[in-house]
Amino acid sequence: MKPKGQKEKQLLAKNVRHLRRELGMSQEDLAFAAHIDRTYASQVERGVCNPSLEVLLALAKALNVKIIDLFKGL
Repeated sequence: MKPKGQKEKQLLAKNVRHLRRELGMSQEDLAFAAHIDRTYASQVERGVCNPSLEVLLALAKALNVKIIDLFKGL
């Protein structure tokens, strides 16, 4: 059995990676724009962390989307 929230974390990871690539951003660019560490951006994109609401809002802003767009397909 998968841990709780794993499906959601994987969807978030997929969407963040897709949106970042669509904008032609590197993980470093995204991290800088969202004011987070590059390694943390990598963890989000791999679905191995539980980002806070503050981080989700920062990522959405950096990617020029609404926070709900980070969870499209849920």
